[in-house]
Amino acid sequence: MQPRAPTALGRYRLHSRLGSGGFGTVWLARDERLERDVAVKVLPRERIVGGRFEREARAAARLSHPGIVTLYEAAVDDEGAYLVSELVRGATLAQLLDAGRLSDRDIVEIGISLCDALGHAHAHGVVHRDVKPSNVLVPERPSTPAQVAKLTDFGVARVIGGDSLTRTGDVIGTAAYMAPEQAEGREAGALADLYSLALVLYEALTGVNPVAVGTAAQRARRLGAHLPPLRRQRRELPRDLGRAIDLALRPRPRERGSIEELRAGLLNGIDEVEDRPGIVERRWPARGRPRGDGAQADRTAGAEAPPLADHTGAIADEPRATIAWPERALAGLATCATAGWLAADVIAPAPVAPATAALIAGLAVAALPRIGWLAVTLVTVGLLSSEDRVGAALLVLLAALVPTVLLLRRPSRWPLAAGAPALGLVGLAGAWPALAGRAGSPWQRAALGACGWVWLTAAAVLGGHALYTRLVPGVPGASVWMPSPYETADRVLAPLVSSGVLVPAVVWGLAAVALPWATRDRALGVQVVLVTVWAAALASATTTVLRITHGGVVAKPHAVVAGAAAGGIAALLPALVRRWRLSHRPPANTGGLA
Repeated sequence: MQPRAPTALGRYRLHSRLGSGGFGTVWLARDERLERDVAVKVLPRERIVGGRFEREARAAARLSHPGIVTLYEAAVDDEGAYLVSELVRGATLAQLLDAGRLSDRDIVEIGISLCDALGHAHAHGVVHRDVKPSNVLVPERPSTPAQVAKLTDFGVARVIGGDSLTRTGDVIGTAAYMAPEQAEGREAGALADLYSLALVLYEALTGVNPVAVGTAAQRARRLGAHLPPLRRQRRELPRDLGRAIDLALRPRPRERGSIEELRAGLLNGIDEVEDRPGIVERRWPARGRPRGDGAQADRTAGAEAPPLADHTGAIADEPRATIAWPERALAGLATCATAGWLAADVIAPAPVAPATAALIAGLAVAALPRIGWLAVTLVTVGLLSSEDRVGAALLVLLAALVPTVLLLRRPSRWPLAAGAPALGLVGLAGAWPALAGRAGSPWQRAALGACGWVWLTAAAVLGGHALYTRLVPGVPGASVWMPSPYETADRVLAPLVSSGVLVPAVVWGLAAVALPWATRDRALGVQVVLVTVWAAALASATTTVLRITHGGVVAKPHAVVAGAAAGGIAALLPALVRRWRLSHRPPANTGGLA
């Protein structure tokens, strides 16, 4: 017969050890009074003398937030001291990174959750002072977006305004994640937590911790120096994301911005990062915690360590960003569809088969987005002009220039508006703003949403088909205006402008900008309600604007309803996929949870 498990404080039955550290051991226990599983951290009596136990309990007891492990009880008996907290079933961020089970999007979501947790702690006068991957717990099945990560171990936290934890010059924390001022034994406040969190995210996204790289002497030289920009390691990461993390890693605390600015940068970049789990290949040779290689080696390119900033503290200019192949492939696919349709319906008879023209155009844009797009545009305009369709050439040129001008620095986005007329062919054009709302920055979302409407209108005129609205009154058949640029300007472009049929482009642009507000950091049920309201408002606003600006141009009712429904589904799909992934995540080792 097995001996009965020991108890702590007369009510907590200790079943198995989850992990241990320098300051205590964590046990999986059963609260026999309330009949629930808990985590019990047991600290030996000798650790209590220095006041650590009281500080940990006092700091943690102030906090009540879904991103912070909840402390239930703190007590002392003859055997030792006990901190009883909620049991988080999952794994630490360090374990998940080493196992390659997180994607860039997962890391950004975890970063947002930790920003919220630290913001709550700082608002209640508590500084963590030991933010690191092993102190971040990732639950297996979080019930809300706010619970995708939980911060634990406030054992070295300083209560702002309370007694100092150490004498001047003493250092508490983990050296590889300390802010410079903390490593030097100076006052470490909320901005030190900001630095540590940014360093955790830097390591998670790049596979290397630049503070922990190399010998102790090299680390000392890096303390107080600007770290290499994030996007020097991962050029495909969004600029807003890189700038936010780089700002938080400034060596001087007063230059780091705030936890809110870091959170905003993470939110702005979340839609532009990959959602494919794997291990980031290390870019620098390092002696720090290994991250391995293989599964996502394509996310970084191997290279020697870039030099640190010079003694003036100036950060070198960022290298010119490369375009990731998934973006190139999507741009090529959109160009392929556009070129194939133009070759089959507008240029016909084309000098080459439409399928061949589509393939060549798509490959050209995928390989060289800027040059390829301009080349495809000019070849199309040239072919139309040579076939005595100068008016059609003018319309194609203007339509191609709209996304080029609005998204000048994002050539991989230029062809994407082709998705709107493609959806229009199957009666789902109204779903385009939901897809445009997946772009990174608000300006990109607005530009893509507006361009989709412009291209939808241009395609309807070129092909003579009503894709979302009925055809504009007064626009004659193609045979009348296509041969002449003057007729095109007078009898096509002018009616398009005067009829108000282009005004909904503004509505679609604004809808794309607003969509992330309805889908981020909210429970799934709330997202469903907000997205439904968003889709209904979009459909209503589009039809209302058309009626107000020109009563003769009206939307097709079935296209409006079907598009709104498809848009709502498209908007909710990422949340549904993430929820499915979380619910099917295999059980993880719970070692180290506390």
